[in-house]
Amino acid sequence: MSKAWYPEIDYNKCVGCMACNDMCRHGVYKLNEETGKPKVVYGTGCVHGCHGCEKKCPVGAIHYFGDDGTLDIDYDFDSYKPEIKCEGKPKVAFVCVHNSCRSQIAEALGKKLASDVFESYSAGTELKDHINPDAVRMIKKIYGIDMEETQHNKLIEDIPSPDVVIFMGCNVSCPNVPSQYAENWGLDDPSGKSDEEFGKTIQAIEEKMHQLKKKLNTI
Repeated sequence: MSKAWYPEIDYNKCVGCMACNDMCRHGVYKLNEETGKPKVVYGTGCVHGCHGCEKKCPVGAIHYFGDDGTLDIDYDFDSYKPEIKCEGKPKVAFVCVHNSCRSQIAEALGKKLASDVFESYSAGTELKDHINPDAVRMIKKIYGIDMEETQHNKLIEDIPSPDVVIFMGCNVSCPNVPSQYAENWGLDDPSGKSDEEFGKTIQAIEEKMHQLKKKLNTI
């Protein structure tokens, strides 16, 4: 079985409906403003969420090829283990727009729960001048971590080039961040919501962090 896949678009058959963009959960497809049709901004290594796109496209408009050259779209994402080539531990970037809440929580929990497997960073495409105070308060209360002392707001260009990118839930607005592997955790931003909602988001991030640690652990 192939270890990765890449999509090919037949522009003679593609009608530019961008259904692939709407269905994609981690930023494979973006609109090419010149042609009005999708372009691929991620390829080899992305295995999550896009294999159903072909059902909405004209037959043959999109095909997914395995890296062994054969058509291969039967992946079990939950058990899939990407092969990351890097020196030392993989660098994982947790990305959302403002690097203020979800991505900062993920960086803190990544350092706490998975530092033996990967290095954790967080970043955004825009910056606020502070970390969300409710996130700071909740993480300090639950884990005893003071994010205001250990972390700060960062742009994507301010962190090392990542081997793995985790989008926290930006959906179709996900930026193009080159990596060997990417996921979108699809989490809603709890900013401005109740402590209960913050708690649910934090719990979801912790659960996904354990899953990611297992997925990237090569031992």
